[in-house]
Amino acid sequence: MEELSFEEAFEKLQAAIQELEEGGLTLEASIEQFELGMRLANLCTNMLDRAELRVSRLMAGETRESQDSFTMMTSE
Repeated sequence: MEELSFEEAFEKLQAAIQELEEGGLTLEASIEQFELGMRLANLCTNMLDRAELRVSRLMAGETRESQDSFTMMTSE
């Protein structure tokens, strides 16, 4: 799967779901759409997990910096 942004992958996932929900596909086409949807869902989940980790690390760093500043201010 080519390199997609989260938004692109999510849009393609929504399109795959829409196509499955509309019906009218052959069994083979339905399975292919389902497989595509699963790959896209996994891709989106991985991207969200990485983003959450980045935010958590940033927040942890910000908390540590705030604590260090507070400690420096109270020890002076």
